[in-house]
Amino acid sequence: MEKRKTNPLSVEFLYELYATAMRNDGVCSVLVQYMEKEFLPDRSFQRVQELFANHFKNYKTPPSYAILSQAFNSDYDAIELINTIVEYDGDSTSEIVLDMFENYIKGVRLQNVYTEVGKLYNQSKQEKAEALLKEYAEWLSGFTLKSNAFIDVGATFSERYKKNRQRELEEKMSSLPQVSRFYIEYLDALNDGRNLRGQLTCFLASTGVGKSHIVKHIGVAANQEDGLHTLHFQLEGSEEEALNAYSGGLIRKNAYQFERGKISELEMKRYEQSVSALKGSIAVRTYPRFNARVSTLDIKNSIAEYRKKTGRQPDIVVIDSMDLLTDASRRLWNAEHERSKRIAVANDLKDLAGDEKVWMVVTYQATIENRDWLNNDKNVLTEYNCSEAKGLARPCTHLISLNQTAAERHFNRMRLHIAKSRFFKKGDTIHIVTDYDNEVFYDAEKTSTLDAPTHDTD
Repeated sequence: MEKRKTNPLSVEFLYELYATAMRNDGVCSVLVQYMEKEFLPDRSFQRVQELFANHFKNYKTPPSYAILSQAFNSDYDAIELINTIVEYDGDSTSEIVLDMFENYIKGVRLQNVYTEVGKLYNQSKQEKAEALLKEYAEWLSGFTLKSNAFIDVGATFSERYKKNRQRELEEKMSSLPQVSRFYIEYLDALNDGRNLRGQLTCFLASTGVGKSHIVKHIGVAANQEDGLHTLHFQLEGSEEEALNAYSGGLIRKNAYQFERGKISELEMKRYEQSVSALKGSIAVRTYPRFNARVSTLDIKNSIAEYRKKTGRQPDIVVIDSMDLLTDASRRLWNAEHERSKRIAVANDLKDLAGDEKVWMVVTYQATIENRDWLNNDKNVLTEYNCSEAKGLARPCTHLISLNQTAAERHFNRMRLHIAKSRFFKKGDTIHIVTDYDNEVFYDAEKTSTLDAPTHDTD
C-alpha cells in the first residue's frame, strides 16, 4: 500500500508541523523565523504561533504543553487546538516536515499573489499585476529553508565559534538533564562528558554473552546515579523476565530471588525504601512474539504515548533487540536484502534519537557460529569480521562489541571492543569483571583490581 502523503496546504500539516516543533529545536527555530501571521488560517493558530515565537526567542527551546495550556487557559479554542497538536502523531522526520513547510510557504504566498493579481486585473491595473507576478517569481527562485550548500570556512569562522559556545551554554542551562555516561569508567573517560542525546549506540554480541545485561545496566545506573528516565522496549523474552531483571539490578540481587519471593521481609523493606527514593524511572514496554513486524514507527508512536501518559520525555530509549525490528515503511524485506533492512532500521532510529532528543541504546545479535574463533581471546567482533556490523556501523554513533571466551565466562570476565566511535578513539579493547549472579553487568571495584591491562590499543 502506498504511504499516505500529507497535503502541505492542509490543516493536518499544520498539526504535524507544530507537533514536530514542540519536540525539535531545529524545526521550532525555522518555524518562528519564517511563519508569518497571514500564513495561518485563524486567530487560534496565530496566537499559538505568537507564543512559540516569544518563548523560543527568550529561552531557545520550544514551549511545553504545560506552558501552552497555562498561557491559554481561558481561550477554549486555543486549548482545543493545542490538544489536537499534542495528540497528533505524524510519521515524518524533521527533514520531511521542513520540506513540506517550505512548500507550504510557497503555496500560501502563491495563493495570496493570485488573489491580488485577480483584483488588479479587475481594476485594469495590468502593469501592477505583471510586476507582482514577476516579484513572486524572483522570490520563489531564491527562497529555500535549506542551508546554503557553499559555506566559506574563513568568513564564518568567528560566527560559528560563537554559535558553538552559545549552544554549549544553552545545553548546560537546558531543563533536560545531562546524558553523558555509559556507566563504565573507561568508556566514560573516553566520552569526556559529551552529550549522548541524539546519538545511536549499538552493542553487538553473539548469543548468551550479555547484550541484555549491558543495556539493563545502563538503565539501572542512569536511574540510581543520575535520576534519568529510561524507556525500555523488550522485543525478545517476556515482560516478566525484563521486569524481574531490572528489579534485581536495582537491589543487586539475582532476579530468581525476586521472582520466587526469596528475599526476607526485613531486606525487602530496606529495598523498598531505597527504590522509592530514586528520582529516575524505568518503564518497560514489551511486544509479544506473535506481534507481526514491529517497526520503528511503532517505537516512535510508543515514545509519544509515553510522553502523553507521563508528562515527560524519556532521557534514554533502549531497544532489545534491534534485529527484530523492521523500518517505518513496514515493507517485507527478502532474505537477500537483510543488510539493507538493517541500515534502514538503524537510520530510522538515528533520526528518531535526534528528533526526540534521547540517547538511543540498542542491542544486536551477531550470527558468527564458529565457537573456536569466538573462544580465542585474541579475536573481537568488528565490522570487518561480522556481516551485521558492516550494515550497522554507518548510521551508529558507537558500535561496541561484547566478547567472551569459555574461560572468561568461568572467571566472570569480558572484553568490550570499540568497533566504531564517531567522537572518540576506536579500536580499544576493555577488560571488565561481571557479576551476573547478582544482576551486575559491570563490577567497577573488581574491574579496577584486574591484573591484566584494562585496554589494548591498535
